[in-house]
Amino acid sequence: MAKEQVSGMTDEERFRFDLTGFLVRPAILAPDEIAAIIDQIDRIKHDPESLPVAERGVPGGASSVLIDHPKVVEVLHEVIGQDVRLEGTFCVWRKKGEWAGDLHGGGPGQIDPIFGYRCQNGRIHAGMVRVVFELTDIRKEDGATHFIPGSHKANFPMHPEHMSLEDGQRSEFLTSYECPAGSAIFFTENLCHAGPHWQRDTPRVAVLNAYSHLATHWHRLTIAPEVVAGLPREKQAYFREPWIADFRTGPATHNTIERFLESDEAPVNTDHKP
Repeated sequence: MAKEQVSGMTDEERFRFDLTGFLVRPAILAPDEIAAIIDQIDRIKHDPESLPVAERGVPGGASSVLIDHPKVVEVLHEVIGQDVRLEGTFCVWRKKGEWAGDLHGGGPGQIDPIFGYRCQNGRIHAGMVRVVFELTDIRKEDGATHFIPGSHKANFPMHPEHMSLEDGQRSEFLTSYECPAGSAIFFTENLCHAGPHWQRDTPRVAVLNAYSHLATHWHRLTIAPEVVAGLPREKQAYFREPWIADFRTGPATHNTIERFLESDEAPVNTDHKP
């Protein structure tokens, strides 16, 4: 057994993430946090006007605890680096029979700097990392996110015989996970993954955050400016503009969280309309 570290990832977690492309950290949220976020998502999906404007979308309101949760940030710092930004986020209230999409990702996309994955000199360097916060108990047969482990490092395109979600036609490598409510599932976006049809009578409630290195930018931000503006300053820092250094100043200015907290600049272009 690997010795548990005070912070960061254990050797076992690094091994699992590198081997499979995903990692489950069970039950990182407290019951009251889970209940508050479920209530918020229920209202977002079914009665948004019952919420203040700043809480009518994730990651505002109760869900803001997910942005920089210590058990999430310590993993991101190891697999992305110290300079992390939140690329985008969305929430789901998935009823029985609803689905998110077919298998996608995996294969030679690992060379893309946005989604790419490599491990060198004892360090993992992942591109975009998705964190799924499961707010309900999950069993493998329920239809939560599915993966083809190891496909984040595959050097050949995904073979069509391994890209079906139909019963009787699924790849022998296709897998999912089990976890209690309040768990976080990390996976590199280059891993082949899908959101199959939900199989349970009770809905799947989840938040999916996408994190990337501060030097890259893939998603056009669709979060309402009112939601970002309603966040505490230290959480707004995860939406700061994607740049590392400004060499127009001497010495160069670095786009750190500390610099952002000391400034009065807006985290994003609030004139942007999704």
